[in-house]
Amino acid sequence: MKALRLFTILMLAVLVLSSWAPAPVYAKGSEAASANTILAGDLAAAKLARLRVNNRTGGTLYVRFSGERSYSFAASSQGRTTFESVIQPGKYIITITASRCSGELTLRRKVKGGTVSIPAISCRKK
Repeated sequence: MKALRLFTILMLAVLVLSSWAPAPVYAKGSEAASANTILAGDLAAAKLARLRVNNRTGGTLYVRFSGERSYSFAASSQGRTTFESVIQPGKYIITITASRCSGELTLRRKVKGGTVSIPAISCRKK
């Protein structure tokens, strides 16, 4: 009876320890990369767009682009703000919120390059 109990405890210990140990994995790509292989992309060829907003909210204006890629911008200064050219071409849903206003404004835009201008944003009193 003692031998059966000892055997059961040892088997449980082996199962627990084997599940915690990392399993060795060996993987090899289908093709070995040669020494002359490089990863390259022509970012200069992509026409990036910049964002221009006119903040009249009295607070910080937040603009979020959602689509193939995501971008977030915050304009704390009042008046016109132009951000650097970082937005890649594509279709985006633009969500605009402000720290001093409730709610949000949603726009759909197709960006090709150049400047994406958002109309003047101000808070309205109810």
